[in-house]
Amino acid sequence: MLATLRRWFARTTPEFDPAWESILRQKYAHWSEFDDTELDRMRMLVARFIRDNDWEAAQGMDVTTEVQVVIAAQAAMLLLGLEIDEYFDVTSIIVHKSTVRLRGVRRGAAGTMSDGVQHLAGQATPKGPVVLSWAAVKRGASSPVRGENVVYHEFAHRLDMLDGITDGTPPLGSREASARWAEVCTPAFERVQAGDSVLRNYAATNIAEFFAVATEAFFNRPDVLAEHESDLYDELRRFYGQDPARRPTSRTV
Repeated sequence: MLATLRRWFARTTPEFDPAWESILRQKYAHWSEFDDTELDRMRMLVARFIRDNDWEAAQGMDVTTEVQVVIAAQAAMLLLGLEIDEYFDVTSIIVHKSTVRLRGVRRGAAGTMSDGVQHLAGQATPKGPVVLSWAAVKRGASSPVRGENVVYHEFAHRLDMLDGITDGTPPLGSREASARWAEVCTPAFERVQAGDSVLRNYAATNIAEFFAVATEAFFNRPDVLAEHESDLYDELRRFYGQDPARRPTSRTV
């Protein structure tokens, strides 16, 4: 704990390399949507994310500056309107070239369990690494109209884990806010399970996946989510402190 506190107080504000700007304008469609105030904070968050995380390569991946910048910007998007500047307890960012292949028992929909090789786009574990497929990262960054974004998804899980419980409810600050969240999200989750939702089917896996998929939709298809799930959109707007449906859009890219 003492070492952690020393690191906190000793570190300076990191510099955003101007060369990263052109990478983000080319590779990250949402970057053109931010106003000047948002860009200032995003630049700080990107620089901090790159500096403060350990980066590891898998499958012969080369973790270049472009890889770090594109991942960092998408992870920073979720923090833009929050009062925190980093993801706590992330031990490393592990980047695979393509599909992430993991072994082990996992829980599926309706409480089912399965074993064997998992083919994933990413994975977040409590107090551990975030594992990402670079192929999936690039798709999500350049084509938000697809509605899927593995970085948003996995780092939504990390926000969910901040209170020590992965239950689809991030820290909300009050009992009233938590009660309102449950009142809105429970029926929305039930609609996904019934096949009556604009969220993709993976949201029906469990309530934690529901929150992660809803986060993807909130940032990538906010107009659709606001139209069809207005209460859910409002809850996510309050939590993230952002209103992406009001931003000038590049989602047709």
